[in-house]
This record gives sequence, C-alpha cells and structure tokens, in this order.
Amino acid sequence: MIKKILVANRGEIALRVFKTCKKLGIETVSIYAQDDSALKHASAADTNISLGGGALADTYLNQEKIIQIAKENNVDAIHPGYGFLSENTDFCKMVNEAGIIFIGPSVKAIELMGDKKTSKVAMEKLGIPLVPGYHGDDQSEKTLLSEANRIGFPVLIKATAGGGGKGMRIVEKEESFLEELSSAKREAQNAFSNDKVLLEKYIVNPRHIEVQLVSDGQGNHFHFFERECSIQRRYQKVIEEAPASCLTPETRKEICETAVKIAQGINYVGAGTIEYIYAPDNSFYFLEMNTRLQVEHPVTEMTTGFDLVELQIEAASGKAFDFKQSDVKQVGHSFECRIYAENPDMDFLPTTGKINTIEVSPQVNYRLDCGYSDGNSISTSYDPMLAKLTVVADNRDLAIEKMQKALNSVVFGGVKTNIDYMKRVLSHSDFKSGDIHTHFIKDKANELDKEELTTFKKLKVISGVLVEELLSQDLVKVWGSLNKPFERVFEIDGESLSISVNLKSKSILDISAKGINRTVEISRKTLDDLKFKKFLFNKSGDYQVFCNGAEVIVKLNGKAKRFDGAMAISEGSLQSPMPGKVFKVLKEKGSEVSTGETVLILEAMKMEHAIKATKDGTLTELYFNEGEQVQGGVVLCEIE
Repeated sequence: MIKKILVANRGEIALRVFKTCKKLGIETVSIYAQDDSALKHASAADTNISLGGGALADTYLNQEKIIQIAKENNVDAIHPGYGFLSENTDFCKMVNEAGIIFIGPSVKAIELMGDKKTSKVAMEKLGIPLVPGYHGDDQSEKTLLSEANRIGFPVLIKATAGGGGKGMRIVEKEESFLEELSSAKREAQNAFSNDKVLLEKYIVNPRHIEVQLVSDGQGNHFHFFERECSIQRRYQKVIEEAPASCLTPETRKEICETAVKIAQGINYVGAGTIEYIYAPDNSFYFLEMNTRLQVEHPVTEMTTGFDLVELQIEAASGKAFDFKQSDVKQVGHSFECRIYAENPDMDFLPTTGKINTIEVSPQVNYRLDCGYSDGNSISTSYDPMLAKLTVVADNRDLAIEKMQKALNSVVFGGVKTNIDYMKRVLSHSDFKSGDIHTHFIKDKANELDKEELTTFKKLKVISGVLVEELLSQDLVKVWGSLNKPFERVFEIDGESLSISVNLKSKSILDISAKGINRTVEISRKTLDDLKFKKFLFNKSGDYQVFCNGAEVIVKLNGKAKRFDGAMAISEGSLQSPMPGKVFKVLKEKGSEVSTGETVLILEAMKMEHAIKATKDGTLTELYFNEGEQVQGGVVLCEIE
C-alpha cells in the first residue's frame, strides 16, 4: 500500500497531486528549485526539500538527486506530474530499480508510445487508422524531401521524441521544405536531445480530439470519454472542452472504443491519453499517445466525477477499479482556459515580471488550478502557464457564458496574461456555434485582434484612475482651486489622449476629450460600478487597469508609442522583445539584409522567436553572440 508519495514536479500539478493525497491520507514530499522557494508547492507537502539552484539539469531534471531524496525520506512512490520526467524512460527505470513505485505506465509502454515513429508502427499492427506519412529511419535531407513529395504538400514535419509543438512545422510547398526541416530539427534537438522527425500528410482544418484512458492494476482498461483541444496557438492548447461538440453518438463510441483497443494492445497501466486528428469528413486518425496525466484533465473530472489522480494511485498500487465501463458517464459540458503569462497582441510573446495580486471572486463557481501566490515572480526557465480555469454547466452555451463570467472574476494584477484574449475567442460567433479547428486562432487573427477602445470607454478608464487618485489624497492640496479646468495627458495602450479635467466640487468630477464629456461621483461606489482595479505594471510607472471587462495599460503623461514584434528604437535597431538566449545568429556583421529576413533567433521559455529585419540595408553591428543571455528591450543589432 502506498503511504508516502514524492511529487517530482512543480506548480499547479504538484498541488493537484497533493490535494488527492491529502484526501486519501497519503503523506507527501515536495521538491523545489531555489528560485521556486516562494511558490506554493515549495511549502505545500508534509515534507518540503530544496533541490538547490542552477539549471534545470541540476534541479527538476536531476534524476539521481530526486531518487536520493526519495530514498532518504522512505518514499513508496513517485508521481511525475506532466512534462519534466513524466515520460522519461531512464527515470522510470531508476525509480523501479530503487524499489520505488513509479505512478505511471511501464517503461516499455513509455518507450513504445513516447516515440512517434515506434508508436505508429505499433498502431499499424493493431489496425488503428493513421494519417498517411513517413516514419522511416533514413533521416537524410534527400530522403525526407522525396517522401514529402510522395505524400504531397502541404506536409507536417514533426519531432519523433517530443510534444508541445516543439520541432513541428507545416510546410506548404517544396521550395521551403529544407529550411523548415532544418529549423524543426534544431528545435527538436534543443528540446529533446533528439532531432529525428517524421512526416505526415497535413490535413486542412482538422480538429484535435483526445480520449482519456485509465487502466487499472489488474489488466482492465477504461475510457473516460473525449475532450476537444482544437483551440491552439503554436501547437499549444489554449482552450479545451468536454464533450467534443462535433461527434455523433456513433462516432463517440467508435473513437473511445478505439482508444481502449490501443490500451489493451500495449498492456497499458495508469492514466494516458490517445490523441486523434479529426478530419472535416468525420474520419479520425491516431496522432500520438501521452503516457501521463494531461494538463487538461480537469474537464474530464468535471464531466465524469472521477478523480483521475486517485485512479492513477490505485492503478500503481496494483488494484482493480471497483466500477465497470458502463458506470462512467459524461454529464454536462466543461471548458478549461489556460491562463498564460503572454501578450497575444504581440504574437503571443511570453511575458515576465512579478504578480502583484491574484484576485478571485467567490460569486462565480469555477475551479482554479494555480501554483502562484501574490508577489511571486514569473521565471523564463519554465512554461508560461500561470493557471487553469475550469467550469462546468448543463450545456455548451451555458458553459461558455459561465466561463466568460469566470474570466472576468479572475485577475492576475501586475502581469500581462491572455485572459482578455480568451474572452474574445469565447465571444466569436464561430466558436459559439462549434465551428472550430486547430487553425482557428491563426485564421481568425484579425477578428480576434484587441478592439480599440472608443473615447467614451477610455474616459471610463480615466475616470476610474482619477477617482481612485482623488479618494486617496487631499483634493484641494493636490488639485488646487475647484472649478478650474486643466489638461492632463494619459497614454492608454500606447495611444496618447489629452483630457480636460475639472473638479466641480469635492464629490463631483467632470472630464472630457474629443467632444465627449463624462461627469462622475468621487466615491468608492463609482469604482465598484466600473469594476475598477489598478496595479503597478512595471518600473516605468505604467499601470495595468481593469475596467468594465477591459484591460489596458495606462501611462501618465506618456508619449511613446508601443512597439510591435521585434521592437525598434530607430528603424534599423532591433531589440530583444523579452529576456532570453541568443540561440542562432543567421547573418554576419557587414552582410546585406532585406526587410522581413531573419537576422537571429532568440530562445525564450523553450520556444524560438525570429528577430527579423525591419528595413533593407547592411548589418553594421551585432552586439551579442550565440549562447549569450539578453534582457528584454536591449538592442541586439543595427541595420543601416
């Protein structure tokens, strides 16, 4: 019987496992990197142990150290969470050899399904439908190009050893294949220490459907129905839901039974997910299997009522589940929104900084899985996901409405997140009707752009800023005489606006701009009515303001325009859009470059970001070499 579990992970997934362990009366051990010492998981277990500082290889990926900690603390089992070591066969072997239970599948299953090539071979033998493609050993450019032409463009290049969209490229035509192949292999090598790829026929406008499996410790295999994960950016899921609105009862039965057939065919144990490509003609194809708990498992828990972590622990203990497949029901509709520290309006660039305040409202019923607290800093060393917000309702329409309310109820003050963007997605008519696919975000990019605030809405924001200011200060001392208008300049999301301000009395304020007037009461009620919240956003004195569902950055007396993409101080000065590492320099000093041509590649949060020339000219200065770390906003090179 498992009495003590070490969680070899961090953040919200570590807390998620601790929660179930506490319910079951199982002792827990937390491990944490030194730079995570202020995060929740570092103090949430019965025993909390520091891994010290250094790179990931010295902390969360230090297999020997983790095993040693487990031994020293008489741990019965290790739960790997997701990511990190969850699908690492070497770690699984080491855990087993140390006489500790690995809460997950066997080494053989991880090995078989963790490689996209070997898994496809196994699926062929089981008669599982596969997307036409190439998964051979010959990795030469000549062979891969030949196979791509045989399959027919567009093709998908995919790293065999990984996931999360890393090492994946869509290639529309033969002329760009070799360049994209090189980029995919480079990213795969960096992320997984394995640059092997496979090729697949690229299906236009597919949906991403996955089936949750859990196999018990006695050879019984169960599905817990499907999820749809089609709303993605850069191959990373953003919004997930259960059930999938596109499936008929007959297709749902077939796709779930096919998943169970796979689990039976490989003698699976524990939780796993079969991922499918679902084509517009209602056909489906095996994509891959994730041999671990998925980030999006809450939507399955919300619609089936099962605790998947508890089932993982029971399976690892060798137990048979005390229910039948017919006992697993799918009730209601659930959505999960992943809250990322990123700016969707600047090509989803990850953001950093310190979380001033996390505010939640008890008035909306939702589930928030979050590993951060007030005052925590966001590190560039890890995935930018801050939290997962999940709701369930009787049907899809009600669930969308409930998620909108939930997104309005959760605030991460002081950092830029994608919350506002997800509200835009949920409001889109095609999303509401269920007309979605994996390129929804890309194809609807213009329609999902942030709506520019009208002058009237801007005045609402400014009135909140001014009322809050006036409530906290001596009005006459700060503002001088009553009924004496003056001009004050604000910058809202990069656009300057001159405001005429007139303090009519100690309780009434008049403001106007561009012929629009607004009179407001200087009271706490005004702020409450506006749903006004303000947080210091950066050291420059900018403020993040939430007002009537809108989120904006407000600068007092600011005149600078915001930058877009690779920011430019002058036309030819390319800046780093965020902290990271110079991964690849593609152009030498003195070389000629053209507008839009990639000069260098910046790596941040495990993703590549191309820094492109903003003008034609000569590369006169290169200030950093490959491998060097850079801060956000620094000039990387000059073009004249």
